[in-house]
Amino acid sequence: METIKLNLGDKLEIELYNSNGERVSPLLISQYERLLPDGSMEILAPIKGGRIFPVYRGVEIGVIYEKSGELYKFIGEAIERRLSGNIFLLRIMPKSSAEHLQRRGFFRFDCIFDIKYRLFEKKDTNNADKGEYKKAITKDISGGGLCILTNEEPEYGWYLDGIIEIGSNIRFIGKVVRVINVHDKGNFHYEAGIEFIDISDPEREKVISFIFDSQRKMLKKGWSTK
Repeated sequence: METIKLNLGDKLEIELYNSNGERVSPLLISQYERLLPDGSMEILAPIKGGRIFPVYRGVEIGVIYEKSGELYKFIGEAIERRLSGNIFLLRIMPKSSAEHLQRRGFFRFDCIFDIKYRLFEKKDTNNADKGEYKKAITKDISGGGLCILTNEEPEYGWYLDGIIEIGSNIRFIGKVVRVINVHDKGNFHYEAGIEFIDISDPEREKVISFIFDSQRKMLKKGWSTK
């Protein structure tokens, strides 16, 4: 077990549990605000799809965060919600130390933007042999990968050298883990799930920050605070 180490502005992912310890919500996103004298802490009220997600007093939650490229999780209990200015806050009381996580599922954010990519079969393929970049669009993105829409059928298990622009260029190597024929459902023929397998920690953090900031902007525009 590890000591919980959080700093102002650290991005969090939140899981909610029922009385049997079963997860009862999708992954939510939040942000650490401050530690209080009684050992409790305040975080931004979790959001999902640009909406504040209701978390009631007494609900058990899992809090996931990243430090130095490593993932940690601790269990807490929701104590109270409050409004500070125009910011919705949730006070929680930790009930466990931080546990190191080996793997995780990342929060997925629906968004459409351009991606440049090139597919290749073998992971050790030289750059010169990967071919020219092609264009596609994203369907969603997370800290663990993204889903793209394309007219080219990606080969399952192949690799993808990608560049996305989300305020700055993010470069990564991914692996095709899912391919679905969507020819009859829109302008694109295929939907492909891509798992990040080679992306730097700073680049991954930029992706996670982009998702969080986009959710906050949606909320501030008044898409829903009900």
